[in-house]
Amino acid sequence: MNRVFKAKISWWIFAPILVLVGSSIVLQGRASLLGGFFSLLALAFVLHMLFSTTYTVTPEQVVVQCSFLRWKIPTQSITRIVETHNPLSSPAPSLDRLRISYNKYDELMISPRDKQEFIAALRQLNPCIQVG
Repeated sequence: MNRVFKAKISWWIFAPILVLVGSSIVLQGRASLLGGFFSLLALAFVLHMLFSTTYTVTPEQVVVQCSFLRWKIPTQSITRIVETHNPLSSPAPSLDRLRISYNKYDELMISPRDKQEFIAALRQLNPCIQVG
């Protein structure tokens, strides 16, 4: 059975971006209709990325969806899950993150709203996953 986990969003991370894009729209006003259009387009894209980020646990894999980007991690290849606040770019719109280690050297950081339930769902499928 598939379980979908919504992403946790830290608004303070995106507030400066939203303020900059929003103020550029206001400042451009009617002076540049084309510039305002592209600013609105950028704002829509950022909001779409925020609200479309999900993590789906299936019996075979974890599917990470962020806008048009998608990662698929086989559940049996996951070796470790660690809590982190690493600010590196990832499909995690919050700094309250989980770092998933899989295969030999691969890692991906995500930020599910309910981290403990996400970990439990994965450990049910792969009890060999180390946590911590």
